[in-house]
Amino acid sequence: IRNYSRKIYVYAGIIVICFVSVFIRIELVQRDRNKAIVSFVSEWEHNGKPVTVEKVMPKDVPVFTKLSVRGGIDTRAAGFVTGDIKDNLKEGQEIFCTDKNQSCGRILTIGRELDADTGMFSVGIELNDALGLGELAVVFVRTSILANALVVPNEILDFSEGEYYVWKVENGKAKRIQVKIVSRNGYGSVIGEGINPGDVIVFNGRSILSENDKVRIVSDASSRRIEIEGGHL
Repeated sequence: IRNYSRKIYVYAGIIVICFVSVFIRIELVQRDRNKAIVSFVSEWEHNGKPVTVEKVMPKDVPVFTKLSVRGGIDTRAAGFVTGDIKDNLKEGQEIFCTDKNQSCGRILTIGRELDADTGMFSVGIELNDALGLGELAVVFVRTSILANALVVPNEILDFSEGEYYVWKVENGKAKRIQVKIVSRNGYGSVIGEGINPGDVIVFNGRSILSENDKVRIVSDASSRRIEIEGGHL
């Protein structure tokens, strides 16, 4: 009986110690979380909220259109395009694969009549490296140049109540600026009004910003090359 009672006391003591340890751990974690929050708030108030920015400047931006092609005999392949794209293509024009700085072939022929099955115009190309017979691939062709355009990626735009906004850094503070988009596609937007050449625009860190927040620029992405894919803007 004494041994039995002694075991009960031992087990009860272990259970109590476990509960106390859990509560102590919860308290320590909570204290650490509170310290981190206070640290972030005080740091932002003193140094500003961290953002990555880019100075937007007008530039000539190439517009690339995707073209799905199917391998034919030897290095030849063929695909189809709509009429508005056909009008911007030329025989002998370079085509590009993954790297749009390096040509991977050229356009051989452009159909002048609508294809009865697809309702589009055929395009024949010659690739530097042959595809398998019937193999599908995606290539890119430059269809136009946007001259002196202010172009920003779609992902830096905020949309609210039917209007688009960007975050601009002015005198070390964040300003939410409404912009007018002239045209856009799935990759970028041409800005017509709201920002000017040389404005410093926030690319990363927008989600933590409020109007007139003090900001700290941690990186300048101005060297990033902008290009537009997927069709006409």
